[in-house]
Amino acid sequence: MSQNSKQSVFLRGIIGSKGACVARAYVFRKRIEVKKTPITPDQIDRELERLDAAIRLTRTDILNSRSKAEEKHGEKYAAIFDSHLLMLEDPQFRPRLVQRLKSDMVNVESIVRVRIDEIQAAFSAIADPYLRERAIDIKDVGDQLLRHLMGLEGPAAEIGDEPYVLIAAEVTPSEILEFARGSLEGICLDSGGATSHVAILSGALGIPSVFGLDNLSLVARTGETVLIDTRSECRVVLNPDKKELTELNRSLKDEKRFGKVSCCTADGFKVNIGVNIARTEELSLLKKLEIQRIGLFRSEFIFMESMDLPSEKFQRDVYSKVVKAAPDMAVLRTVDIGSDKPLRYLPLSHEENPAMGFRSIRFSLSRPDILKTQLRAMMHAAKHGKVRIIFPMVTVPEELAGIDKLYKSVVEELKIEEPPEWGIMVEVPSAMFMLDQIADYTSYISLGTNDLLQFFYAIDRTNEKLAGLADHMCRPFLRLIYQTVARATELGIKVGVCGEMASDPAGLIALLGAGIDEVSIRPAAAAAISEMIPGIDRAKLLKIMPELVFARKDGDVRKEILKEFSYLTEFFN
Repeated sequence: MSQNSKQSVFLRGIIGSKGACVARAYVFRKRIEVKKTPITPDQIDRELERLDAAIRLTRTDILNSRSKAEEKHGEKYAAIFDSHLLMLEDPQFRPRLVQRLKSDMVNVESIVRVRIDEIQAAFSAIADPYLRERAIDIKDVGDQLLRHLMGLEGPAAEIGDEPYVLIAAEVTPSEILEFARGSLEGICLDSGGATSHVAILSGALGIPSVFGLDNLSLVARTGETVLIDTRSECRVVLNPDKKELTELNRSLKDEKRFGKVSCCTADGFKVNIGVNIARTEELSLLKKLEIQRIGLFRSEFIFMESMDLPSEKFQRDVYSKVVKAAPDMAVLRTVDIGSDKPLRYLPLSHEENPAMGFRSIRFSLSRPDILKTQLRAMMHAAKHGKVRIIFPMVTVPEELAGIDKLYKSVVEELKIEEPPEWGIMVEVPSAMFMLDQIADYTSYISLGTNDLLQFFYAIDRTNEKLAGLADHMCRPFLRLIYQTVARATELGIKVGVCGEMASDPAGLIALLGAGIDEVSIRPAAAAAISEMIPGIDRAKLLKIMPELVFARKDGDVRKEILKEFSYLTEFFN
């Protein structure tokens, strides 16, 4: 890919979340690239002056961070920055840099880069987990030093208050949360897929995202204009011309970003609609949408944004806000870390297939101290309203027994007479074949269609090359859902859905046709859902959809739905 800075470059990728925006680009590169430049003997003193100035500024940064952490989180969290100071003030740190500067005769930032990499590699190789974790602290201090040496202010300062589109090779969900503190308008990534956690989170934040844009982060430059429009098709334009900008601005003025969600079909059936929430900052969306239910609160983002394990009190305060904002129901999911959602202060071992590894309920049951603290906080929050607690990625009956035992121990400890109901996320096909055992413990399951689709088809949902295969409207997957709902209903188990499938108009029609009446959607999907539901004849869906799903023929079920319900065509982009 090549371009002139004034030429428009049109790109196609994978839609992660729908929307449209135009803003300047901010190209994020995780590793600060340093060029090695030879110096002459008479330049050594100048390089040492630069080094000493950078050390002083870095020390000031660390002390400021410590002060803010103590004010916001307390002394325990502030003490984390003491290790940063120890490294910076190590009596051997500066002398070794000076020694190497004089022997190698190259610019001081290249000396710092090499030394930081050496120290970080040494700590990463230590067997003791606590000491090994300090490699992260070393990288943080090294990056601050390099930024001061190179005149870089850091991502937050470089972005400022101006709206921007984030462009990167890849980012983690926790990094997205950090960027979202500014005026983040859109996301363009070289890698990733439509059902990655970053895609889900960008949808929850109500911003458009596009993935699979090969090498865009190498071509784009910070400050260039980027146009994203994923409302009907995937469209990314680098350096759009005036005509393109005018057309986009005109269409945005005519479009409502949010609309009140209607919950009743044409034949008077009520669909229980909730929204997926990851942060308390999103709670204001419920008022705009006039929604009374949170169908999924992703508690892991509390853990990902914290500098250490969040306290019970802190969690209790967050969950209480969530419960109070959703008088009909708040579904709180226990922490789902692992895979692409790591914790910086609790690193997990490297795994070849982390999505199928030590994550979710597997991790939580191995750390009952963390899970019990979280359950206590959730149960305290349940005093403020109607709550359901769900556990992610349950795959074997033994996990059900482990959850039940631990749950009962917390209820007994708190002496709660009427504890909130608990249920499980069905995200792995094995859970669909142990509904009898599930019914012994709970009467509620929630289908997590994103992971379920991934494991059903053995598709890595972050792999852009496989995006075309990950379709929740294909017959085998729909049949799996229909058969599961039918069997669960026989056993008295209520089935909800909290995945991207419920935010897709065609997916929602398929789910209603299966007999599901409880879904959780992305806030950004509310406008389309709001307009569509009142036009749906649910009785007709219950009759026709099973026939379509179990028909012995090829073809696109989505197209067949459109043929049967042509009046809904406008919602199928």
